[in-house]
Amino acid sequence: ASKKMTALKALQQRTWLLHWSLFVYWNVPHGLEHMVDLFHSERYKQAVTTNAPHLLRYLTAAVLLCKRRISKKSSQNSESRRLMKNLINVMQDCEYTDPIVEFVHNLCVRYDFDQAQLKLAECEAVLDADFFLCKQTALFMEEARVFVFEHYCRIHHKIHLEALGEKLAMDSESAERWMVDLIRNADLDAKIDDNCVVMGNTQQAQSIHQQVMERTRDLNVRSATLGQNLHIVLQEARKEQAKKSTRRDDD
Repeated sequence: ASKKMTALKALQQRTWLLHWSLFVYWNVPHGLEHMVDLFHSERYKQAVTTNAPHLLRYLTAAVLLCKRRISKKSSQNSESRRLMKNLINVMQDCEYTDPIVEFVHNLCVRYDFDQAQLKLAECEAVLDADFFLCKQTALFMEEARVFVFEHYCRIHHKIHLEALGEKLAMDSESAERWMVDLIRNADLDAKIDDNCVVMGNTQQAQSIHQQVMERTRDLNVRSATLGQNLHIVLQEARKEQAKKSTRRDDD
């Protein structure tokens, strides 16, 4: 009879699968969405945090690159917020850092726009040198700037173009052109007036129903994980008890 795979062996196999999956997910349409789902599933998230924390770079980049696409597809921001929340949870469990990870951490956890700006400037060289990310450099930088802008607008109603350019690692003229394109293409409730960006009411309040659904989903995942872990512990305890009984019988 074939023996069941040990927990350690299963962890190693999942780790290898995550590495090999990069070759697929970064080269097929909608691959990043599937990659994010896989990396955020509980068993594979454990493989990242315990066995391959360097994969956090690719998860972070994938979330930034596909979150707006997912938000548009679902016609609501709750899915995008859930992706970022899951990513932050993985970050907190990982002992790994690089400019891409630090950029998101400074922006979403520390709300340190100055440090986020510095890390964003470093991201371009990291992306260009990475085998999987080098073809996504321009798109990543664009999505990262939109991400900075979204966070900046949460605390500022009126933004000077010069200040916005600094946050986006751009000069004021480039920032103005970028802002005009963003307003036009993203159907953004904003206007440019006297060298300032004036925001409209862009933030949609998350409904109570959405909040309950998100928290219920999180609880379901956590409950399933706890149940699975308890089952494993009980199995190991039974095996250990059986070994002790066998030794007594032999004696």
